[in-house]
Amino acid sequence: MMLSRRHLLQTGALAPLAAALPKKGLAAGDEAWHAGADPRYRLRLTEEQVAPFGTPIQARLSNGTLPGQALRFTKGERFRVLVENAMTQPTTLHWHGLILPNLQDGVPDLTQAPIQPKAALYYDFTLQQSGTYWYHSHVDLQAQQGLAGPLIIEDPQEPLAYDEDVTLFLSDVVEEPVSQVMQGLKAGGLDVSTEGVFAQPDGKPFPTDVPYAGLLINGQPPASPWTRAVKPGSRVRLRVINGSGSSYFRVALSGASLQVVAADGSPVVPVEVENLVLATAQRYDLLVTIPSGSGYTLQVATLGLDRFNLGYLHSSDSPLRLDSSRPRFSGRALDTKALRAPWDTRLPDGPLKRFKVVLSGSMQRYLWQMNGTTWPEAYADFPGITPQRFFYEVSMGDQVRFDLVNETPMAHPMHLHGHVFRVLEEGQDPADAPLRDTVSVGPHDKVSIAFLANNPGKWIFHCHNAWHLAAGMAQAVRYVI
Repeated sequence: MMLSRRHLLQTGALAPLAAALPKKGLAAGDEAWHAGADPRYRLRLTEEQVAPFGTPIQARLSNGTLPGQALRFTKGERFRVLVENAMTQPTTLHWHGLILPNLQDGVPDLTQAPIQPKAALYYDFTLQQSGTYWYHSHVDLQAQQGLAGPLIIEDPQEPLAYDEDVTLFLSDVVEEPVSQVMQGLKAGGLDVSTEGVFAQPDGKPFPTDVPYAGLLINGQPPASPWTRAVKPGSRVRLRVINGSGSSYFRVALSGASLQVVAADGSPVVPVEVENLVLATAQRYDLLVTIPSGSGYTLQVATLGLDRFNLGYLHSSDSPLRLDSSRPRFSGRALDTKALRAPWDTRLPDGPLKRFKVVLSGSMQRYLWQMNGTTWPEAYADFPGITPQRFFYEVSMGDQVRFDLVNETPMAHPMHLHGHVFRVLEEGQDPADAPLRDTVSVGPHDKVSIAFLANNPGKWIFHCHNAWHLAAGMAQAVRYVI
């Protein structure tokens, strides 16, 4: 017997397509079902010219903005987003940091087929977390070209008290075509000036290799500073997102004390600091009070480059008094080794699977690998190298530990999809180790992470430096029975 379209809709068989169906002409029953499956957001992805630093560049945008459309949900509700690809290239979107069904994770040819030009895909799953996250393309270097945006999930039982909720999305910009930049990197490197660059909090230099034109604060360049006025005396929650292609940002509110209350969406025991560094793809939630009649200059600088941007967060009864001088970071910088979870994060008993992960590479050849393997990404074509997919095999209930050993002179922000992990410093395994989804492994440094294997599927594990990933710096976790 042939089933009617209405029957298929009512039984849910066409649920992934329902949001894309026109409402006009539906029967009453279909209309009622369809209304419940409408997407909360529709993201139309386009290719457009932008010129934040004066030179027109080809950008990839979500709903026409840089950064892309901000998404805001509540923990426990359905994440329903319709993605429409109006670009000339295939794409996917990855919901960074979310624990979600494997087939919704947005990694091309691992968890889903790419969304072809003039096609659409409906993402639909239940949100299990709250906190500060973001989304971005996982194809080629599209995220570096602007295809990224903030994703905020509110807690209906939020324990923190604050009056204003402000998101700061930080990004970097290259003015040359990304393919041309990559060709230069693979040809032996690009000329990146070391004059007057911003160092790490400990004073050590920070190696970089991409000649960024500058950085943006919520899409605003230095010539048009970002500002935000709040009610006098407000306690503000700042959600700071490093949505860059490869930059590490140092951030401060000049003269203000910042209380760090969450890292990568997970709560931490509050820590008071004056400035902090965000590795690529990391997020921090900060609390700060803005007294009546006052304001603070937001300072953001790119480590290893002479690039900075300024903004101004102030009380609405205070005039704009942005300090336009070059940032001079002082006071207490965040020590990530001091971060602690507000509860016991030790994993339940289970078989231990322990893997050594060697991060290796060459800035001269622009060859980046994990345990000597190269993932088949867009620019993973090197003489004598055959790209291959390498999987760490785990089973449900395993305690999994990765011992990361960085043999290179560059920092690598390592991100595991579909899980949160405990961050363990060398020789330490405290009961309250913090939970994160992206950890920075410094040059010639070692860090261990541990997680519970409780989300079956195939999950990519990669360096979140977009250029390193595009050159193949990735492996994956695969659940087996």
